[in-house]
This record gives sequence, structure tokens and C-alpha cells, in this order.
Amino acid sequence: MLRLIMVGVLAVVACMAASARAQADGSLLGGNCGSVAPVFAPWGDSASYYFPANGGFESGASGWSLSGGAAVVDGNEPFYLHNGGDSHALLIPAGGSATTSVCFGVLYPALRFVAEGSGARIRVSVSAKNLLGFASTLDGGTFTAGSSWAPSPKLSSLLSAVTSPLGAKSMQVTISVSGASAQVDDLYIDPFALKR
Repeated sequence: MLRLIMVGVLAVVACMAASARAQADGSLLGGNCGSVAPVFAPWGDSASYYFPANGGFESGASGWSLSGGAAVVDGNEPFYLHNGGDSHALLIPAGGSATTSVCFGVLYPALRFVAEGSGARIRVSVSAKNLLGFASTLDGGTFTAGSSWAPSPKLSSLLSAVTSPLGAKSMQVTISVSGASAQVDDLYIDPFALKR
């Protein structure tokens, strides 16, 4: 019985992945995450990402839940990935976190942002609730920030491939920091990432 269920889930995943890849405008089976572009191409990442609402903190903390002293501050990452006129970033002290909801696609959603914070450990976790009501909180990855601004690694959860085919079209992303303070800016989502 379990084998039959797994075969069914894999078939749905395969069909949905093919459909999502075919939709070049970023509209994902009703998810409509927005237009996508290869914003991290200068760092060898040719994947297409979309910019979620207030991903650059230009509207203050709107759309974000901040804790542990996290706050929007003046200053911007030096690459101006989103817009040359941007002037804000998010400062997260050690022990602090920031959470927002974003759209994602059917397989292996991933995200990247720009960060700095000498020795700060930055962890991303992903929470999703599908249409059947099952909630999952998954580890999206952890990395150590450097002393100067740089793009994060591509952060994602392989297990997202299990939750998303069951109807989830949004997820909560939490960025938490330990060890030292860090700044993050310009969050981008690859809504239908596949391992490349």
C-alpha cells in the first residue's frame, strides 16, 4: 500500500514539475509568483528568481515578523540587486529572526539573498501548509556570513518536493542569526528550482 501511495505521489510530482518548467512567465499552477530573472548570474547562478513583496525592506518591516531585536536599518547591499535607489537592509542581532510569507512552485523551491556579518551563523527554515492541512517545517540550510556583503548560498529543502505537490503555494521563510549580528537584504525566490 505504501509503495502504491509513493508511486502516485511521484507521478503527480513529475507532472507538476513538467508543467511548472513549461510556464516561462513564472505563473505556477495558480501560484503566480511574479516575473523572474537570473539576478545572481554574476556569481555563476543562472537560475531565475522572483522578488517577493518587500524583499528589500524598502517598506520597513511591512510583511515581516521581526523578533529578538531585528530591525530595518539605513544602508543597502552594495550590488543593488533589486534597484539602484534602494536604501535599507535588515539588521538581525544574534538570537534574532525575521519571518515572511512567499509564493513557491511545485518542486524544490530555493532562495538567496545578500548578507554580511563577520562570523554570524545564518539559518533559514521553511514552513509550509498544504491543502490537506499538513504542516511541515524544514531546514533550508545554514551558512556563515563574511565580513563584507556577499550573496548567500542557494538555500532550499529537498523535502519541499514532498509537501508542495499536495497543494501548498506559499511558505513561510524564517531567517535566524546566531553568534554575531548580521545584515540581510534583497531576498529572492527561485519558485520552481530543480537541482542544477
